[in-house]
Amino acid sequence: MARAALLVTVVGDALLDVHVAPTGVMRPRADVPAVVDARPGGQGANIAVRLARRGVRTRLVSRLGRDASGTLVRAALAADGVELVDLGAARTGAVVVILERDGERTMLSQRVPLLAGRLDPELAAGTGWLVVSGYVLLEGGGRLSAPGTASRRAIAGCALDPAQADGWAASAAALRPHLVVLNVDEARVLATSDRQPADLSRALGERFGALVVVTHATGAAAVVDGGIVQVEQERSRPARDTTGAGDAFTAVLVAELLDRDWPPSTDVLREAIEGACAFAAAVTRVDGAQGRVPGEAAVG
Repeated sequence: MARAALLVTVVGDALLDVHVAPTGVMRPRADVPAVVDARPGGQGANIAVRLARRGVRTRLVSRLGRDASGTLVRAALAADGVELVDLGAARTGAVVVILERDGERTMLSQRVPLLAGRLDPELAAGTGWLVVSGYVLLEGGGRLSAPGTASRRAIAGCALDPAQADGWAASAAALRPHLVVLNVDEARVLATSDRQPADLSRALGERFGALVVVTHATGAAAVVDGGIVQVEQERSRPARDTTGAGDAFTAVLVAELLDRDWPPSTDVLREAIEGACAFAAAVTRVDGAQGRVPGEAAVG
């Protein structure tokens, strides 16, 4: 299938990211000076935007309110060429991102439930790939079933605590994914193990019946057809803002594997992971989850 003709449907949140970078020392009950900025975000939207900027036909299924935040997020998605299927909401979700000096962050989230456990097959009609945000799998109301209209299904990981792991894993398995992307902390929670990324990839791959890519600070690991693919890249410059870097990794990985045979060969997978790692590192050096990196194509 040609990339221009292949549709990717992303199911996940689109919301307002409020970034707070304190310029003074954080103190309880104090008025601390900070740089505050509001930008579009949300795991689903982040992945959809990065795919669209790479020339992939992309549909985002999400919920936005008819408020000022929703207006801002809709305009940003339209500017990047993302087709939005808006299921509506009383208000648009928001996340406050408190940035630390090393580029890491703490998030305070007000998320809008998206599907409550049921994915209408019509939402994935005509889809070559279906990419589901891990946050959707945390919603109550039952487990998502795998729509037969999508030829391949991918799941993006999300922050998990041990109490959520079994429910999340059961929902993930019910989707019968082809690809699961997790960071090493998420993988260790799901595997209840401190094993290394390649071992986690193998164990979780067997559990989900999928290709599981496990990312870490300087690379990623995966196991495909018994072959281990490990990519290590040095971080050449300090991170400025890590928000959205994992979503960018997922988007580039899907884009690179979009029209490849499945499962991919180890060489194809290695090349795709190397590209995803390099791009995710570049995203940590710009502001915001959807900040445009040098050389990233503009739409329109």
